[in-house]
Amino acid sequence: MARSSHFSIDRRRFMELLGATGVVLQGSIIGLPAAGCKPVGDDTGSDDERFWFAVITDLHIKADPEHHNREVLAETLAILGANEPPLEFVLLSGDLVDDLPSDDPAYYDEHDDTALHVLEAELDAASLPCHLVMGNHDYYDEGGGLDNSLTADFEGREALFQQRLGMPAPWHSFDHAGVRFIGLNSMQPDERAGWTPGTCGSFGADQLAWLEEQLADGTPCFLYFHHPLATDAMVDAGLATFAPFEVPRAEGNYDKYEGTEYEGWTDPIYALLEAHADQVLAIFVGHGHWWVDDRYAGIPVMQGDSIGNSPLQTSVGEDDQEQPMRYHLVEVNITQGSFSIANRSWIPYGG
Repeated sequence: MARSSHFSIDRRRFMELLGATGVVLQGSIIGLPAAGCKPVGDDTGSDDERFWFAVITDLHIKADPEHHNREVLAETLAILGANEPPLEFVLLSGDLVDDLPSDDPAYYDEHDDTALHVLEAELDAASLPCHLVMGNHDYYDEGGGLDNSLTADFEGREALFQQRLGMPAPWHSFDHAGVRFIGLNSMQPDERAGWTPGTCGSFGADQLAWLEEQLADGTPCFLYFHHPLATDAMVDAGLATFAPFEVPRAEGNYDKYEGTEYEGWTDPIYALLEAHADQVLAIFVGHGHWWVDDRYAGIPVMQGDSIGNSPLQTSVGEDDQEQPMRYHLVEVNITQGSFSIANRSWIPYGG
């Protein structure tokens, strides 16, 4: 059941507020506990208009309906659905399932015991709208660990997620209360790069042309996708140092690119982000199964912990009980044109 709490403020007024607060666009209040957060500008306190949403990532749902990943997802969605103040929606930034046995839609009509069926059931039971994008595991055939192989039919796999999970398109956007939420697909081959994304990410020319159109009207936005950007903290986090793990960026001069097919390649998304850094409020990513907080071109870039497969820093004591806390809880203050991570004090950002 979707919650609706849209605030009556038009885009021009919201942009005026963002311009008045200036540095908030660069996420100046990010990283502070919500209780200690003061928006920049003339704070009108409880009269400010706000909304809240959450971001989760790396569910890695398995075919086994009794696997603990399903239990953790169900509990997390229940916690978010009961949050006070109420959330508007949840963003899911990829690796929703661990792998799938087929790209044929008929297979899923004839069987009811795949990871896709398990995920479908949990999302159907959620009390909040869930907006999802795909990660590398969502394109994997059956396998394990680094032996997983990519499907040969990217479009078929994407169509499957559209049909079964209601994903509107491989990349898509929606507007809420004057803010745009842009879900990207970091598994798109780019003929300019000469390789197909797998462990590392890529967006492709068609998607980036679409993203440029989405950014053209100046609407403030949040981006969410799977692979992290190549910032120092993301690369130094020690994740898959044997090869690019993130969206490659040659300007970083990262040693692990040397002698690989990724050496010298910078995904064009970086230039696009630099050109629109004044309107991109933050970027939420996954893939690394660890909390990382960094910036690119002044834009906060936050990687979330895995819902499913991370054994560390995955719960928090609340009312003398351990509960999942693998989510970013985001508060957007429309009146002030600011945002903060409401559960920041829980999160053990590393890097």
